[in-house]
Amino acid sequence: MTHLLDQYLRDDEMLEKIAARSYRHVNHFDKIVLVDSGDPRGYRLTLHAWCPPYTEKELYDELIHDHRFSFWSTVLTGRLVSQNYSRRQAAQGDVPAGNPVTLFRQYRYSPEKLGVSSYANFYQFVDEAELEMTGESVEERGNSYHLQYHRIHRVVLPMEAMTCTMVLRGPRERDFSNVYNTAYPSTDTQSQNVMFTPDELAGKLRGIRDAVATPAAVRS
Repeated sequence: MTHLLDQYLRDDEMLEKIAARSYRHVNHFDKIVLVDSGDPRGYRLTLHAWCPPYTEKELYDELIHDHRFSFWSTVLTGRLVSQNYSRRQAAQGDVPAGNPVTLFRQYRYSPEKLGVSSYANFYQFVDEAELEMTGESVEERGNSYHLQYHRIHRVVLPMEAMTCTMVLRGPRERDFSNVYNTAYPSTDTQSQNVMFTPDELAGKLRGIRDAVATPAAVRS
């Protein structure tokens, strides 16, 4: 992996291409798109890097969502902690058994490219939804896992050191994902992503390369 990142860092043309499709995601990680055919039925290879520290507002964001696609992920450095959720299946008025149920606002999330250097994120308000947290999964450095597109989860923001994963996204299985939140308004809303500059991207790739190259025992 470090050899691959060094290749990118030496190639100005490649840095420019990758920077033009990479940005700070609304869920507070750096999304770096290494390979993308542009075909919704194709595959995409990305790096996701969570880099503390975070603001108090970011730490309290709920960030609960599913996906438009299934994917495979490998933890390159750090430790990935995810909280898993499910929709409440009990009939209205039933008392839920087991885990506490929380009422969220549900939105359909659809990204749209506005131009060369920006994307807009559109959130269409759907309804209120009851979710319960069903458990927590922890993936250590070197672990790989597969997540199906309909699974609902949130990544717990790391507090001490960078966590970076390499994600292989499968073909798109629908045109939207679902986002669950209590802070967004109960109306349609949107936000905007701005692509990294080549210099910004180079700094981020160097940070990832150095973290990946450092033995886990030394970093802990």
